[in-house]
Amino acid sequence: MERRIRTGRLELSPVSWRDIEDVARLKANAGAVGVRCCGIRSRGQSEADVAASIFSWGRDGVGLFAVREMGRFVGMAGVRPGGRDGTYEFEFALCPTRAGRGLTREAAGAALAFVHDAGVERVIAHVPDGDIMGRQIIGGSGMALCQHYAGPDGRQMLLYHSVRRPAVMPGPVIH
Repeated sequence: MERRIRTGRLELSPVSWRDIEDVARLKANAGAVGVRCCGIRSRGQSEADVAASIFSWGRDGVGLFAVREMGRFVGMAGVRPGGRDGTYEFEFALCPTRAGRGLTREAAGAALAFVHDAGVERVIAHVPDGDIMGRQIIGGSGMALCQHYAGPDGRQMLLYHSVRRPAVMPGPVIH
């Protein structure tokens, strides 16, 4: 399966060590990730995130994509392993300077479709209730709200998910 995605305006490719400077800047930018569940990340945390994604790509064939517009890094979208049950957690972030043009939703939708096509049945996303933009992006990418809950810090959170069961091929008909 080809691991690159082209949309009308974007190119998505698996995050690699070549992207670490861009990823670290993005994850340190409060305007890009400040209200998201993982929040602002240090350089070391960003490096660990990239390493985990590279490992996930090698092991599972899915992970985080670097998102580029006209060859320039503008963000990331994709999944990271979320639990022992085979569920993956969705993650996305786009440079705030690129906001308002639908690029995040375009990247998120393409990444989610890729992950399901690669065989992942369930993808989840935790979104703070007050993150209206995050809710619009997650919902617009095809995920559905499935639960309200209080996070460990007391914030009201929303759990979204996308479930796609693999197509069952009918076996031979025996008469």
